Amino acid sequence: MYCSYQSVYNQLGMATHVRKNITLPRALDERIRKTARKRGTTQSGLIVHLVEAGLASEDSQIDRLLQFAGVIKGGPADLSETVDETVYGP
Repeated sequence: MYCSYQSVYNQLGMATHVRKNITLPRALDERIRKTARKRGTTQSGLIVHLVEAGLASEDSQIDRLLQFAGVIKGGPADLSETVDETVYGP
């Protein structure tokens, strides 16, 4: 994923991307450099790709968890606070 001048600005000259300044551990910086070089992309493009993939994965995990909301019927009203006692007994 390469961000050229044309992909950062739309046809009206308005920026489609924003600049972020982040601090990374040196070891992670080196991994990003090596991976970007190996994939033939920019570090920025790689980071955008990985952040998008991570956020999509996180969203799908939340969606999977929400499928179980309200599944348990008739349990104690304070189940989230007394789960150990409910599952394992007093």
